[in-house]
Amino acid sequence: GGGSPAATAISVWKIDLPEVAGVVTQRGILPTTFVPMEHTHCVLLRVNADGTAIPDEAGDSGAPLLSAERVAAMRDALEALEGEEIEVRMTEIVIEESVACAIVELPPIVPCAFKVPHVTLGTKMGVSPGVAARLLEEVRGGRTGGVTCIKLPKPRPLSGRLVFESPGRPPRNEGTGSVA
Repeated sequence: GGGSPAATAISVWKIDLPEVAGVVTQRGILPTTFVPMEHTHCVLLRVNADGTAIPDEAGDSGAPLLSAERVAAMRDALEALEGEEIEVRMTEIVIEESVACAIVELPPIVPCAFKVPHVTLGTKMGVSPGVAARLLEEVRGGRTGGVTCIKLPKPRPLSGRLVFESPGRPPRNEGTGSVA
């Protein structure tokens, strides 16, 4: 085992979107200096062991500090949807010098702690995927310098499963065999 207790006490609700990884690697979308994300997903909510929401690693701008009531309501909604197949729509790809991400639209029933729901596609070596949230916030706020935004001609539907990962319990598996 090992690992620091702080790192392991984080629970995450996310939509796994394995299809995205395929898109990223095949089309040469990412700059050659980037490392593609192995497991592409859209994070909906991250919570500490004490149940408080976690802003992204890059700083507080990406996810607002949510009230306890808001977090509880989101958790209830996410728990009800756990294991469900969710369709999201990829609308835009945003690339900056250190990170590339895709903006996605979520169905109205799916809550998200981030102002701009997204999937991190890849980062430069050593860059935290968390910087994507801050970048998108800046782009939404009007930043244009050093950023390439590629709007898709039409939104691309992607489907994935809403999963909950917590150190306190194993992930729910739909009979997919055991993990080594």
